[in-house]
Amino acid sequence: MFYLSKIEHTLRLPPHLLRLPLNEAIKLELENVFLDKVIANLGLCISIYDIKEIEGGFVYPGEGASTHTVKFRLVVFRPFVGEIIAAKLKESDANGLRLSLGFFEDIYVPSHLLPSPSRSEPDPYGRLL
Repeated sequence: MFYLSKIEHTLRLPPHLLRLPLNEAIKLELENVFLDKVIANLGLCISIYDIKEIEGGFVYPGEGASTHTVKFRLVVFRPFVGEIIAAKLKESDANGLRLSLGFFEDIYVPSHLLPSPSRSEPDPYGRLL
């Protein structure tokens, strides 16, 4: 469900972050770029685990920002098909279920993938789940 992925990324560090220690400034900028984003074939980015290597620090003409190549590890959420997870029900209807893990709200289980036997009934009070 959770994986540690190694990433290499070329990062532009804005001038206002240069007053901070380099590792701290780079971590802040990496968090802005990656956290809470879904990367194709990788998963939902949860946290910057650590920074392994920082190279560069070049300032290109006409810019006040430094550019670094950073190698780091990223914690990603990527459940596999068929994995059992504990989640809260946000919504249900005849088409399937929408679930929440707290940190991730967009899990959708279509009705044809629900275990058998299962069925959908309208709420007698007209509420939406």
